[in-house]
Amino acid sequence: MGWCTTFDLDKFAAAAGGYLRSRAAENTLLLSAAQAAKDGQDGQAGRAGWRTRVAGQRQEATGPGVLFGWWEPPDGGEPRGAFVHDPSAPLLISGKAPEMGAALAATLAKLSRHVFGVDAPTEVADAFAAAWSQRAGTTVRPHRNCRVYRLTNAAEGMERPGPAGRLRYARPQDRALLADWLTAFAVEATERLGSASDLAADLISYGEAVFWEVPQRPSRLRDAALHLPIPLHRDQAQVADTAHQPVALVTLTRPVAGTVRISIVYTPPERRHNGYATALTLAVSRAVLAGTGPGNGASGLVHEVVMITDKNRSDRWGGRLGYQLVGERAVLRFGPVTGPIPRAHPAGAMPRLPTGPLPRLPRLRR
Repeated sequence: MGWCTTFDLDKFAAAAGGYLRSRAAENTLLLSAAQAAKDGQDGQAGRAGWRTRVAGQRQEATGPGVLFGWWEPPDGGEPRGAFVHDPSAPLLISGKAPEMGAALAATLAKLSRHVFGVDAPTEVADAFAAAWSQRAGTTVRPHRNCRVYRLTNAAEGMERPGPAGRLRYARPQDRALLADWLTAFAVEATERLGSASDLAADLISYGEAVFWEVPQRPSRLRDAALHLPIPLHRDQAQVADTAHQPVALVTLTRPVAGTVRISIVYTPPERRHNGYATALTLAVSRAVLAGTGPGNGASGLVHEVVMITDKNRSDRWGGRLGYQLVGERAVLRFGPVTGPIPRAHPAGAMPRLPTGPLPRLPRLRR
């Protein structure tokens, strides 16, 4: 059969929903994208890595709306792949057969869809990029290679001493700080980000932004007060509450099919190489799986935490936290066709300079 496409989200969910949920960790991006389209919320769509329009909006087959599709094998049976395409974001593909990627390029070309990037399993992404660049005449530029991990048991993470601190959910007064960190993360990751302030407010309202806090180092005056001979100042310094300051950030997606994905992990440059992000990631994962974190309300119990990391990070990092490697994905971007640099001057023979005897210089008299 090949690829079946539709703008109807309900039809897509009925046809490919079972396939996507059966492999929730592998299909976490598509599940989040479909859920965002259903909710019709731009903030959730931004965390899923793409923008969506109002759910249920009908458009022509060649229009610019969000397009859904699933792969039906030639011999029949259940779908073995799916995709979600918004022209303003990279194409999301699930499935492992490279021929699916090449066939999808032909399908989208016939529908006159504009594709500026693809996010898919590595072999499928390469196959799609090769076919699409040949059809559209574009160049291919690698953007990022990722690994997909999942954690299914809160007790699987190795017990090891970590940095002192505690996790805390972001509060409304943290909106400015959260927006600044989201902007910094987008700049470092070269990702598109809409309104950082609106995204921060949305994350705070649903409890999906978590900080790791460490005790703030007391001032020298307070340290000196501990050694003063005057009991009043010494007692006040001892009972004063130690202030905490955020040093790392983790954001979560809303639960879909019993799965929550850690979408952003960020530590300010001056706070890195202290283990804060690792400690926060493990603490948040355990809280979610234990039922004390976000996502364990009316939408059901979360039984799986998914995380997508850069491939440059050592594979031992995920294993040390108890995460299991699920697969690898590649994010490729398409650009305009390049060619030879045009010549600055028209081609042709260069004019010859006049030649002849050199003029004789007058002899100087002494």
